[in-house]
Amino acid sequence: MRKEIQKVGLLVLLAMSAMVSGFAQDDAQFTFFPWVTSYYNAGGIGEQHNTLCFTADYSNKYLGWSDLPSTAITTDTAKHTAPQDFLFSIESYLRKLHGSLGVTLVRDQLGYYKNTGVKIGYAYKLRVGGGHLGIGAQVSLYNQKIDASGFNPTQEGDPTLQGLSESTLDLDFSFGVMYKSDQWYAGIGWNQITAAFDTSQAMIRLSGNRGSHRTSQLYVHGGYDWVVPFNPNWEILPQALVKTDFKTFQWEILALARYNGVYWGGIGYRFQDAVSLAFGARPFYNSSNIYLKGLDVGVSYGFTANSLGYKKNRSFGDVEVVVRYCFDIYKPEVFSGYGNSRYIYKNRY
Repeated sequence: MRKEIQKVGLLVLLAMSAMVSGFAQDDAQFTFFPWVTSYYNAGGIGEQHNTLCFTADYSNKYLGWSDLPSTAITTDTAKHTAPQDFLFSIESYLRKLHGSLGVTLVRDQLGYYKNTGVKIGYAYKLRVGGGHLGIGAQVSLYNQKIDASGFNPTQEGDPTLQGLSESTLDLDFSFGVMYKSDQWYAGIGWNQITAAFDTSQAMIRLSGNRGSHRTSQLYVHGGYDWVVPFNPNWEILPQALVKTDFKTFQWEILALARYNGVYWGGIGYRFQDAVSLAFGARPFYNSSNIYLKGLDVGVSYGFTANSLGYKKNRSFGDVEVVVRYCFDIYKPEVFSGYGNSRYIYKNRY
């Protein structure tokens, strides 16, 4: 087992050095993945019914880890390479469109690569059974910048670095389906679709000659809300996410307990990567002020669970902070008086 973990750590190191021949990159990873559903599943855009939502998530991984020798002097050209991911999204359900619109901004740093992207998507919503089904699509633009000054090849004319562009702009597409009821949800999302069919370019390159390619990613996720029968003030919320690039796969779980609808906490695990403790609250959930009820904040600390956590210049763990604010933009529909029953029982989202 120790040898297997060391192999995984070595693969991480190779990927973060940004000098492998494939130049392939994965999507950003978030411990609070249930809060950023629209990032990896277009069908989850506007999952909060009849609301306008703002979500921000910042993740700083492998704190203290460095690929530099202990004697190296940290300068502008010799930097720590711990990943940092930031996401901000706006989602809203619009009745006239029979669905939700969403915009997601993401910034992730991996080694000498800095990626800035925007995703714009729409999810059609319809009522199915006792829940709602979302079918969505997104278009994404990613700008990648490479700090070429950080590369120090042992010989001039390294073929791996020849033609490497310091800035590229890529276009790609995503598709997803998600079903959500009062007690459970499940979905599947596919990001970077064109990368699955064009391995030489991975995405539609709009500018720049050569850079890292974002790989096609398939996500399967779901969760359940279980109210404790003998104490309804407590809810247990197990959630899971599995992703694959069609060559390897990774999975993670997040098990939370929520008290009185306000305070929540729990533990998460990302396969051969981290064990996380998460805490948060919806401080105004029971407030009479409808504009404060939708505030939700959380923080997590992850203990590194691979070889990066016990080698020299080791990682001290991950820190992540999430803030979500949602409020209703439509008044509840109330049927009164007399009228045609067609309109009362009309299939509305």
